[in-house]
Formats: sequence, structure tokens, C-alpha cells
Amino acid sequence: MATVEINGTATYYERAGNGPTILFVHGTAGDADSWTDQCARLSDRYMCVRYDRRGHSRSTRGTAPISYDTYADDAAALIEALGLAPCLLVGSSSGGAIAVAVALRHPHLLRGLLVGEPPLFSLDRSAGDAMLRELLPRLDAALGSGGPEAGIDAFFEYVCAQFWSSADPRRRGALRANAGIAFTDFEALSMDLTPSDLASVHVPTLVVGGTESLPAFRSVARQLSSALPDARYVEFANSGHVTYAERPAEFAETVSVFALELDRRSRSNT
Repeated sequence: MATVEINGTATYYERAGNGPTILFVHGTAGDADSWTDQCARLSDRYMCVRYDRRGHSRSTRGTAPISYDTYADDAAALIEALGLAPCLLVGSSSGGAIAVAVALRHPHLLRGLLVGEPPLFSLDRSAGDAMLRELLPRLDAALGSGGPEAGIDAFFEYVCAQFWSSADPRRRGALRANAGIAFTDFEALSMDLTPSDLASVHVPTLVVGGTESLPAFRSVARQLSSALPDARYVEFANSGHVTYAERPAEFAETVSVFALELDRRSRSNT
């Protein structure tokens, strides 16, 4: 457990294990602890690194405007500062969108990408708009009656009800504590990507989703895997949006199998 100065922030991170490096990027309102279980499952074979994004939990926010580019540059700076390149980058939800932004801006730092249902709604605007028409009134009502923490409850109850209903109370508390930066993210984060933009990303990619997730997330995940030149899509049965927490053993096995595939591909290219 440590902090490193990158891009005007004190960024909290943890690393454990030995072997090829996997860097984990958390989603909305999360932090490094979102990945505790996955790192415990994988650190006997891999160097697992997780961190708090700027403004979340133990990392300072700095002065840079919040955007996917800022978060992606932070992840890239962390990879360089800790000597992690080339690494497998694993991100869920908004963390998955950040991972895609890293692949667009800093592909030389990556050997692979595993992303879970990133909210890149420009890839299916109609589905994204339909989701927001349902979500935004719920958020407005919750914020008006109970403030930011109630808004976090309303967000997770809609976006990932299966995860939220079974989450440990301490995890719920940590997510509520990040309500301020979460709502900054809601207002600031967007990427207007098209399939042609993604055609330049040749990082090997695995896109994952859940059969019980919201239609917009599932559609975007499929569109993303179709647009990327070297990608495929895997769906977890009986899982909602937070696949790594709802199907943890299957998710860890999927990460491990993909990492081994990357190793084989790397050896075959040398």
C-alpha cells in the first residue's frame, strides 16, 4: 500500500503477487478495494495492481478537469511510474471506458485489454438515451429527497440491482462516500466514439458482459467488440453489470485464460 505522485495527484495504489502485470481500473464511485477479491484470486500467478482514481477515496483530486482523457492519462502515468508496461488492463463500467481511452491514447503501454460493459453510448445512442430516460428521473428524485448518498443508492439500484442488493454494507458505505466525485463523473464523462475511431486500436481485447444486465450496456459491449479489430465478446450467465463481483470465480478464470492467451501470442511473435 503506497501513493505515487502522478499528474498533480497523490495516487493510492496496492500491488501483490508476481508474474505478468494486470492493472485494474474501478468503476463509478469505486476504489482499489473494488478489486480486492479478484486480486486475491489472481495474485498467485500475476502481479496485480489496483488503485484509487483521482478524487476517489485515498487519492487526491488535483486540478485537472475530470474527463476520460484525464483518467486515461493518469492510468498511463501510473503504468510508467511503476514500471508496469506492457500490462493487461482490466476495467469495469466507467473503468472499462477509461481502459478503452488508454488503448486509444497510449497503446504502447498495453499487451491486452479486458473491459466490462463500458458506458460508451455513442456506439448505440438510441439504447443509451432510453436508459438515461429511465435513470435520470430516479436520480433527480433521490437527490432531491436524500442528497448525494441517496443518489448513489438510486444509481446502483437501477444500474446494477443484483450487485447492490448483495453488496457488503462496508462496500456500500465506501461507494456512498465517493458520491461527490461520482456525480462529477456523471456530468463530465463522455466519449463520442464511432466504429471508425476504434478501428485504429489493435490491442487484443476481450469485452465481457452479463446476461441480466441492462440492454444498453449489453448492446454497447457487443458494438465495441465488433468495432475493435482484435476483439471478442464473452457473456456471463446469470450476471448483471458488475460481472467481477457477481460471478467472481468465472471472471477471474476468464482473466487468467485471456492472460495466458496473450502470453502465447507474445511468444509466437518473438
